Amino acid sequence: MLDQVCPPSTCFAAYHRYGGEKELRVYEFNDHEGGEAAHQLEQLTWLHKVFGRR
Repeated sequence: MLDQVCPPSTCFAAYHRYGGEKELRVYEFNDHEGGEAAHQLEQLTWLHKVFGRR
């Protein structure tokens, strides 16, 4: 919510405009780095869910 490069208002606008499946994570006290390690774990979990063994 403190990102000076991609202000939250632009991210929320894109999120609401996109019609597909979506999730949004808010890291209140982060700048442009986002959730860093915490978010990397979520990314890997998502990748495993999408491309993992079936």
